[in-house]
Amino acid sequence: MIAAILTVLLGEAFTATGQILLKKSTGRIEMPAFSDAVSYLAFARRVLVLPGIWLGLFAMAIGLVIWLIALSWFNLSLVFPIGSVQYVLVLFASRIFLHEKIDRMKLAGTFLVVAGILIISFS
Repeated sequence: MIAAILTVLLGEAFTATGQILLKKSTGRIEMPAFSDAVSYLAFARRVLVLPGIWLGLFAMAIGLVIWLIALSWFNLSLVFPIGSVQYVLVLFASRIFLHEKIDRMKLAGTFLVVAGILIISFS
């Protein structure tokens, strides 16, 4: 079970890193009105030239490969709940790297996620 937990944690760490990189990169772009197809294409062109987008997608791809490995090695009923740790990782990474606020409700929800992971992991 320790191997499953470590494998999933590694994959989720890459995925969370990718999410943070994508958010930081897209946060620098002026959002268009998205009124027509041209505005969508213009936005896509602006996004796809940013190195942070490509790094984020690469990190998420690594996370996906690790997730597939975890699914092939371990039971889905164990792996999937452990994957919920991504919510916890993103919450704290958002605080550290994006300076987002963490309120009591987010902390309470995070506590419930962690409690659920622990209950399922030890069952």
